[in-house]
Amino acid sequence: MAGGTHMWPVVDLADLLDVLDLTEVGVGRFRARNVTSTLPTTLGSQTLAQAVVAAERTVPHMAVQSLHGVFPRGGYADRDVDVAVEVVQSGRALATVQVSFSQEGREHARVLTMLSAEEPDFLSHGAHLPEGVPGPEECEELPCALLPWEVRTFGGADALAAELSGPPALDVWMRCDKAPDLPSLGRALLAHGTEGFLGPVALRPYPHTEIERRGGRGASAMLAQTVTFHRPFSMHDWLLLHCESPFAGGSRMYGRIQIFTQAGDLVASVSAQGLMRQAG
Repeated sequence: MAGGTHMWPVVDLADLLDVLDLTEVGVGRFRARNVTSTLPTTLGSQTLAQAVVAAERTVPHMAVQSLHGVFPRGGYADRDVDVAVEVVQSGRALATVQVSFSQEGREHARVLTMLSAEEPDFLSHGAHLPEGVPGPEECEELPCALLPWEVRTFGGADALAAELSGPPALDVWMRCDKAPDLPSLGRALLAHGTEGFLGPVALRPYPHTEIERRGGRGASAMLAQTVTFHRPFSMHDWLLLHCESPFAGGSRMYGRIQIFTQAGDLVASVSAQGLMRQAG
């Protein structure tokens, strides 16, 4: 980030879908490439999406229920990636796999993934869509090059304008009806789509002038992110991302997102910790 403005990497949908089409090169091993973007490093969001694909291709009779990714170092965007899947445990209803991403023997990301077979409800409750949130038809386009699909929020681009300040929270609607409506692909795209708002929401209380007062430049990166899928959903339908940043301090930020259907059903949750410090 510079001067309080979040720099969105530009991502093309066809390119993203191609990146998610992993090439199998052996048992539990895949070869992949990275999204071509305006950044020289691998996107953590892309890594999470590829982990969904790799895990479900390794355990095809189950669906990813949750995944926790850590990103200890940046990968190189212009180099192919070796994806290794280790099945830690696989049973009748649950499986756990570890997905590791490396280039030339240097690991840069690791995702621990839990998969589950479909099971009936025993208990059933969930958070509700926040009251008073304008629907997608009442919102304006929010330019977000990281997400090559429809994104809307109340106020549009002004909601994240560098010269304005607001609470560390944001409600964003999005849908992607240009990609195949496949459950596995939907989970991968949603995992990719959740990272981009965590940093900007944490920055909302600090307008450009405040960032300048603190040194004028900052450095940010995602360190760890957890995505949990609760219910089936379609990326062809509008989904609400209720984003908030409850804490920032010690050069770290913590963010969380609840994802609802337009009917109000909670379908996924996200939590993440990122680096956010003054640039050296």
